[in-house]
Amino acid sequence: MLRVSLVDVFDGPLDLLLTLVRERSLDIATVPLASVAQQYFDYIAVMDALDVEIAAEYLVIAATLMFLKSKSLLPAIPAAFVNEDEESAEEVEERLRRRLIAYSTYKGAAEDLRARKEDAESYFYREAGDPSAEVVQKYRIAPARLAAALLAALRSSKPEKRTIVRERFSIARQMEYVARVVRERGPVEFSELCAAFDRPGIIATFLAVLELIRQRRLAYEQPEPTQPLTLFPFEPLEIHAN
Repeated sequence: MLRVSLVDVFDGPLDLLLTLVRERSLDIATVPLASVAQQYFDYIAVMDALDVEIAAEYLVIAATLMFLKSKSLLPAIPAAFVNEDEESAEEVEERLRRRLIAYSTYKGAAEDLRARKEDAESYFYREAGDPSAEVVQKYRIAPARLAAALLAALRSSKPEKRTIVRERFSIARQMEYVARVVRERGPVEFSELCAAFDRPGIIATFLAVLELIRQRRLAYEQPEPTQPLTLFPFEPLEIHAN
């Protein structure tokens, strides 16, 4: 039986409500929250139909939206029948709106911090020397360009033999081969390294290149996805502090 969980898609009921508001390009500060009540109920119904355990917080928000929707459809209660001790629909909506705005603010800040973290991971910092020195080098691997280089090498590879033989290639051995060629010859194209290999050899060499890049023993350059992938020794940039 196929089971689909929708609860994990949203980080709580406020996240679901915020998503519905943003999908309709509405302003959180002014949108009548009752206008998205039906969509919220539809999500809750789908969760229940799929036998997903719905957290109590989702049901609390659903009850609040149901209250606001019912108040928006019914005529105003005459002043003589208004209970002053009971919270009005406007007060309930404003309280929920403040929570939604606060959640939106914190979520935006969290997304910004996550983006900053991912960007910071692409920098190499000076490990010794002047602690006030700036970043040594920014380094970012472009998966699409590396994949394009691998596919280009595979297309030009020798026909693969459909026989079972002992493994002739290993990543460690290909790492030694690539490092030696680049060290002795300087910049070299990935296709040149793989010219004499069949498909298993090309794949092992590609994985070896990735590992050498990860270990900062190798750098690469490929201005465009369709251009050759050039490999050369990794040399950190020297930045002198003023």
